[in-house]
Amino acid sequence: MLTRADDFLDVNRMPRNLSRFFPWAALVASVGLWGVSFIFTKLLLAELPAVTIAWFRLGPALLVLGALMWRRKEKLSLSRGDFVKLVLASGFGIVLYMVLENNGLRFTSASTASLLVASIPLFVLIVEAIVRRQRLPAVQLLAIAVSLVGVWLVLFNGLIPRGQAGMLGNVLILGAMGSWIVYTFVARDLGQRYSGLKQTTLQSLFALVLYLPFLFGDFPKWRPVPLNSVLELLFLGIFCSGLAYVGYLYAINRLGTVIPSAFLNLIPVVTVFSAWLILKETPGLGQFVGAILVITSLLGLTRLTRPRAGP
Repeated sequence: MLTRADDFLDVNRMPRNLSRFFPWAALVASVGLWGVSFIFTKLLLAELPAVTIAWFRLGPALLVLGALMWRRKEKLSLSRGDFVKLVLASGFGIVLYMVLENNGLRFTSASTASLLVASIPLFVLIVEAIVRRQRLPAVQLLAIAVSLVGVWLVLFNGLIPRGQAGMLGNVLILGAMGSWIVYTFVARDLGQRYSGLKQTTLQSLFALVLYLPFLFGDFPKWRPVPLNSVLELLFLGIFCSGLAYVGYLYAINRLGTVIPSAFLNLIPVVTVFSAWLILKETPGLGQFVGAILVITSLLGLTRLTRPRAGP
């Protein structure tokens, strides 16, 4: 169940042109924020350990989510039997995912990480087809094959594997993708009993505790950080984890599910451009071709598997 748009903004009191423009602006902003989150994480890794970044990022995000929960008068109550499922969802969907992704970014480029993460829906589709023993249409199989070739090119910057720099980081990113795939199956029915806002808030609260075993190894590495790193961390928490989520839900409720889902495929485009502009990362020819194949095939799969339009 998704949060209603009116819980965020009173769209009925907006001028008509503005009410039409605002969902698109919120969608573009959300995609842009998620795209640049890889860049800011990469910058922060020069000052802070990987798990520390993920843990401190939760604080500002929870302030945003908590404020929205208070405004909507939602309580942090659990349905009977959901405690273990929410803990598992938090463990796989937030903690393990972010631990692996942030550590992966230590060894690979932000562009490569973003392109690999963008292919998660492809692997979810494959795993779901295997688990449910579904026969996929030929056109979907073609799109999957093209996307897999693209992922291969992104990983190895060509058809023939070589001693590719950053391979350890790529393996960790693939592990993060696996963790998210597990999360999608663990948390599948939670959305039937909780709003998206409440589910995310609960999972984030559980994550504060679940991070601790991973965080202990970071304590000896803690040191004072410059102001710009503090601001980058606040940006990740408030905007990329908090407001971007709110904006995306708002866009879904105003535009339906099809367009926002398609826009998610533009996240790696934002990351690649931002990485080139800020980090001076330049993808190799093989990775560039792979990126085109991945994004094109994902756009095709989005169209082929799109849900019913409408809020």
